[in-house]
Amino acid sequence: MDFQNRLLVFSVVILSAQSLTSYVASESMTYNAIREKLGNAKMVPNGDVSKILNVRDLLLKKARYAKDCNELYRQGFKESGLYVIQPEPVPKTPMIVVNCEMEYGCGGWTVFETNSRQSKLTWNVTWTTYEYGFGDVLGDHYLGNRYMHYITSQMWYKARVVLHQENKAKKIIQRYAEYDMFRLGSSDTGYKLYLGAYNGDGGDGMTVFNNLVDNMPFSTRDQDSDQDSANCALKYGGGWWFNSCASDTPYAMLTQKEAIHWQPFCKDCTKVQLLVRSVNMYCPRRGMITRY
Repeated sequence: MDFQNRLLVFSVVILSAQSLTSYVASESMTYNAIREKLGNAKMVPNGDVSKILNVRDLLLKKARYAKDCNELYRQGFKESGLYVIQPEPVPKTPMIVVNCEMEYGCGGWTVFETNSRQSKLTWNVTWTTYEYGFGDVLGDHYLGNRYMHYITSQMWYKARVVLHQENKAKKIIQRYAEYDMFRLGSSDTGYKLYLGAYNGDGGDGMTVFNNLVDNMPFSTRDQDSDQDSANCALKYGGGWWFNSCASDTPYAMLTQKEAIHWQPFCKDCTKVQLLVRSVNMYCPRRGMITRY
């Protein structure tokens, strides 16, 4: 190889290295920038910052953000993924990053929780951890009771629990349980859960006699708020709106490691998601529409 060709190869290598270094530096700067702005920045791994679909608005210090994924959907954002939002129930509510499901059930769903059978998360964590959220917001995670309270205090929200279960033929069956109201009270109420009427094909796991969690405060291993003499969160290994825990296994509980229960449908679900969406006339209560 002559001198000019060697020089050309060397230049390409140097430029490629500079480009990679610049990209890494840019990612690092972006991550540092969002850490100062987002209440739950720790739930976005450094390498996933560029996946925030409206990150440009964040870096440009845009004055106002959508208050949930449904508002983003109505603004024209139709791609599922990470977005920055800012709920508006109280002054100085922090901006947070959420996972938006834009192609499911009319679009505009904000993901509050994802848990899979192979989850690396412990789930048996403290009150403060459940309050501010944990996990990877693009994967298994719990958004945090404080942020869930902020979001659901803005207007009327409904919730949908999306259940995945593997049958004997190794095929994944998907069903859902929807509640036409879902709201979390403030920290002063213990993040009490308020639920509306059920509909769906996955069975009612939260407002039946065996598992009446409506109007129940949240419980964790270090803050027992249930109606049982035992500490249900400590017994079952995760935070939840427990009423009682007399049985060996919970009737319905979505925050356990390797044991996701929704007894009307599955006692060991493969995967579960808890989604919320502000109620409006464009999304019918019954049935499931994938797009407008």
